[in-house]
Amino acid sequence: MNGLRDLWGSRFGKYVAELQRYLQYVFTGHLAIVLLFSIGAAGYAYSEWLKDVPEGLPAAWIAAVLIAGAMAVATPVTLLKPADSVYLLPLEKELPVYTGRALTWTFFSKLPLPVLLFIVALPMLSAYGFGSRPLYGVLLAVIIAAEWLNVRTEFAFRKAEEGHGVWMDRTIRFAAGVLVLWGILAGSWLITAVAAAAFAAYYLFWTKRAGEKPFSYIHFIELEQNRMMGFYRFANYFTEVPHLKGTVSKRSWLGLFMPDANVERTDAQRFLLRRTFIRTDESFWLWLRLTLLAAGGVLFIPFPVVAFIFVGALAFASAIQTLQTLRGGDEFRMDMLFPHAEETRGREIFRLTERVQWIQAAAVTAAAFIPHGWSLTPLLMGAVALIVSEATIRLTGNEEKE
Repeated sequence: MNGLRDLWGSRFGKYVAELQRYLQYVFTGHLAIVLLFSIGAAGYAYSEWLKDVPEGLPAAWIAAVLIAGAMAVATPVTLLKPADSVYLLPLEKELPVYTGRALTWTFFSKLPLPVLLFIVALPMLSAYGFGSRPLYGVLLAVIIAAEWLNVRTEFAFRKAEEGHGVWMDRTIRFAAGVLVLWGILAGSWLITAVAAAAFAAYYLFWTKRAGEKPFSYIHFIELEQNRMMGFYRFANYFTEVPHLKGTVSKRSWLGLFMPDANVERTDAQRFLLRRTFIRTDESFWLWLRLTLLAAGGVLFIPFPVVAFIFVGALAFASAIQTLQTLRGGDEFRMDMLFPHAEETRGREIFRLTERVQWIQAAAVTAAAFIPHGWSLTPLLMGAVALIVSEATIRLTGNEEKE
């Protein structure tokens, strides 16, 4: 291997292969249906809102805040490994070659989100009369340049300070980015020039400080490990990741749903599955997030038809993910110690999934009463969540039997 340039190329190839290995299980037909309904519902609601936009909405500020917020979080992707803190020391003079390629990849991987937000914000900006086509071209170029500066600045800050105070750094860059973008949209070129100059000076300051400090292998290795662990936790929602160790929390505040066991009357599978669902962070927080999203959707989506589609899509996602999470597990489980427990496992998984989906439907119904009042619409939304959940559970059960 000739130097760190080849080392990056080798690691990047393995990294892409690792992503593809798990993403093929993430982007399946199930998720495609959820994304199709969710994006369609959001797009329809957005287009309907644009037909009669409310007066006085600070559209330029909203666009600037969203785009600058997406750019400010620019965690560097270095692909470093624990052994590098020892074996790369003799090659430290070549390290800028490696980090340069790493920051280039970080830039291109972080750029799509702010650009996508910019594209989504364009109809809103046009509806409120902000900018023109030439100005939007300038704004796009500024977003690309600002993203490049954000990635380089965060890397330099982390190298100089070993990650301490990174959110303060992000806040400063976020504020500068908001002023630059808003100044362009509002035609206030003086504010744009001052904020851009301050942003550039801030970048140069930390670049100089970083050049005076040795490379912090420990910080960047831990950062990379945490980043990959976050990806593995996400992938674990869709397929089992063998080398991922799930985290468990007691959650004593949910003790009402976890009564003490009675040796003579308690069903082993029901007892253990309920505790597994509540105390396993991955399964519990996944279901809770989807439930809160569904409740938030019926609160803020003004069109009932779109809300029905949104609730149905999330109910499907929640049911299928809960089933897959409960079916997964280690080769040895505590229920194997109980006689005849394995025979009832599948039935209890379906029963528990039905119960948590009932809770989700109740939350959706209660939330729908706020915007729609005492009418049939909230009950129908809850019914949609229940029907989709029940259909998903039964169809999944039939597939398993086959």
